[in-house]
Parts: sequence; structure tokens; C-alpha cells
Amino acid sequence: MPDPVIRPRNGVLLIALQSAEGTAATPSAATDAVPFEDGSVSFNSPYQTEQSAEASGSLVSAAPLVVGQPATISFRSRIKGAGAGATYSSSVKPPLHAALQASGMRGQFTAAIAAAALTAGTTTSGTLGTGFNTTAQAYRGMPLILSGGPGAGRMPLITDYSAAKVAVLSDLYGSVLTTATLAALPANWTYAGTSPADNSARATDHPCATIYWYEDGNLYQWVDCRATVDFDGNSARPGMAAFSFTGVFVGRSAAAVPAATIASHSAPLLVQGSGLPPAMQVNRKGLAISRWSLSNGGNIESPEDPNTSFGYGAGQIGGRTPVFEADPLATLVSTRDVLAEIAAFSQYPIALQFGSVAGNRASLLLPVAQPIEASPTDRGSFRAETTRWQGTSPGKDAYGRDGDRILCFS
Repeated sequence: MPDPVIRPRNGVLLIALQSAEGTAATPSAATDAVPFEDGSVSFNSPYQTEQSAEASGSLVSAAPLVVGQPATISFRSRIKGAGAGATYSSSVKPPLHAALQASGMRGQFTAAIAAAALTAGTTTSGTLGTGFNTTAQAYRGMPLILSGGPGAGRMPLITDYSAAKVAVLSDLYGSVLTTATLAALPANWTYAGTSPADNSARATDHPCATIYWYEDGNLYQWVDCRATVDFDGNSARPGMAAFSFTGVFVGRSAAAVPAATIASHSAPLLVQGSGLPPAMQVNRKGLAISRWSLSNGGNIESPEDPNTSFGYGAGQIGGRTPVFEADPLATLVSTRDVLAEIAAFSQYPIALQFGSVAGNRASLLLPVAQPIEASPTDRGSFRAETTRWQGTSPGKDAYGRDGDRILCFS
């Protein structure tokens, strides 16, 4: 009987957060399965070789040295919510919850707040009413659902929030928001990067994960894994998350692919719906783009450690320099002049919103982005500009997270 071939498409990826570094979790196929793009799962060998420099008494090299190396595993997944009609709670989470947390993007659940009249407003902000708290940055990165007066039917993102309940919004309105406008907050999960203040905070801010990869009859296992995550996508397409994990390889064994519960519903698209704001806004203006990306600009390092099986320890998250890139069509300088913005060190928000159905909506916000590059290019018969913006942190939010980029599911 010939050896069976291995078909990676017949695979299940499980990721579970660990209680502590060095303490493996036991991922469950019922609760920890992660959706991934076919063909995107990639991992390395735990071994590498070094050629021996010893003389062997002949022209033939001596036996090579086989040594360990940091274990890596990467995959791509669509950015999607729990499912159309799902109501988020502390236990109902987006499918990528564990992967995002292990990437240093700590999740925060916020319960819904019923619609209440604004007490004041401008064309870019609203002072929220009854039910909203007075904690600065409590709602940064979250959407508001507007109804009633000016702005009705829109769902802007909150780019800044003060203790006086003033919510600065990602939208620009043609008229001032008034007390006739009602604002509600949907139940949501937000994910934002962290900078642990001490070792104790690192356990919460940068948890590590155990990963099981079932591949057509084989099971690969890794522990103490942390990751970087980059986002990208195209117009009228789902957003994508590219995870790159580094950890400690445990081993592989023969194991049947389990029956897993996987979020197989469609992902929301980057496209403007009826009555909604532009799906992609830079400085509160919709831009005609064909592609976009948000690179983490950080790194994962696995420090050398002889007290492990392969000589390397758990993956550790380093710094990050988030950079957003897109290719907007060029226009008249009087309409948009990004070179002048670069020269003036301008800073403003960038907002992307995917879908409009509760339970399967997603948004990505850079509250403070600064343009750093604009290079001419072509898109078909049209002039475009490959433009890059660097995300900066406007400070910690109410939960101790940085504000350089915020992913929200509502």
C-alpha cells in the first residue's frame, strides 16, 4: 500500500490562550477553531543545520551540527464577526479573539447603550447624553448609531472621547449635529495594541497561546506562541488578517482531524451601503482606492534559552510602527493635496468600515495618522498616488491600551 499523501486543505487550526507562559492550554475543536484561508498555513522545521568546520582526515566534511531554531507558524484569515444577528457579550466573541489577543491586541467588551439625545454637537462631534459614562476614552474606536435629527442613518466611529462626554467622530456632516439627534452604542468587542507597564501587566496585555494544527491525519503542536498581525484588503472585498506566530515546537503525532465548530459565514465587505458613510475615509473624506494595508511594523523574537527542547524560548513582542498604505486616485490639488499635508506634518483619522449587519460588522480606525509618503503611480488609465500614513498613539484608552489602531466588531 503506498504512503498516503497529505492534503493541507483537510486541516483544522485551533488556538487557545494560556493561563501563563510555560503552561500549555488544551485547545478544543468545539470552541477554539480559527477560520483560515486555504493554502495560507505555513510553518518551519524546529531544526536547522550548521556545517562542521572540523577536519575529518579527508576532503569529505565531518558530520553536520543539527541545532534548534525558533518555531514559526503563520496563516491568513478573513476579518469577520460572530455572525449576522449575533449579540456580542463577554462570552460571545469574534472568531479571531484568541489570535488577536496573542498578537498583543487586547480585547475589550462594551455593552450596548440605548439611544439618547445629544446635548450638543458640531459637524464632527457630538456630546453624548444619558447612559454614556464620563470616563475619558471609554469608547474610542467604537461606532455610534445615529437616528432622529441631523446625521440620522449614519454610523460614525469615535476617534476621541472626553470626560465631558464629547465624542469626536470619523465623519464630517453637512450640518451641525443637534439635540434632535439620538446616539446609541451597539454591543461590541474592540482590540487595540498594548504596552505592558510591568511583568504582571504582560500576562494580560501579551498573553501567549497554544496552537494545534491538524493536517489530514497529523497533529502539530506549539506552545508559548505570540504573534504580529498585519491587515490588508481590496475595494469591495473582505479585510484580511495575516498572523505570524513565534513560539516553541512541542512535536507532531498521528491524529484524526476533529469535527470542529468553525465560523464559516461570509465576511463583511469594504463597500458603502445605502445611507451609510464612505466605507474608507481619510481625514473625513472618502477616497477611491483599490487596495489598502496596515502593517504592524513590529517584530517577534524568541530569545536563546538552553533550558528548552530546541534552545529557544517563548516568542516575545517587540515594538511596532503601524503604517497604513493605500492607492487613492489622484485629483486636483485644490481638492486634496497630500504633499502639502506631508510638509505641514498634518494629523487626522483614517477609518475603514466593513458591512452593515449587526453581529457581522467590523471597523478599523487609526485615530491619529500622519502622511509620510506619496508617490505617483497608475491604476489602469488613471493617475493614482501610493500614499503611506504612520499611525501614532494619542495616549492610553480607558482600559490601558494604546490608541494607534483599533479593530472593532459590532
